[in-house]
Amino acid sequence: MMRRTAFALLACTGMALGCQREKPDSAVNAAVLARLEREPALAEGQLEVRTEDGHVILSGQVATPEQRRLAEHVADEVSGVRGITNDIQVDVSAPPPTPAPRASPSESPAPPPPEPEEERE
Repeated sequence: MMRRTAFALLACTGMALGCQREKPDSAVNAAVLARLEREPALAEGQLEVRTEDGHVILSGQVATPEQRRLAEHVADEVSGVRGITNDIQVDVSAPPPTPAPRASPSESPAPPPPEPEEERE
């Protein structure tokens, strides 16, 4: 009876430890790379990922600071990531993306002048 109890306790402990096992670095690395590649805003960037003990190191180049922040955010959402070092560089030699044109208030047409009132006699 004592052996059965000890065996059951040992089996439960092993299962509990197995459930808490962390993802290996290679799995975290592959998951981060896959998520970055699926992000349309990062399609033109040249990104590299390295994972050490759950800590992800991002490197490479992107065109804007927003893309740099997005890459970090995307990586942070991956299960198994314990921390991030963002070494991504913004390529200042690349022309910035052109924003969609917007009409500014100064470019809008002026309202027509009021019509003169007719004189009554």
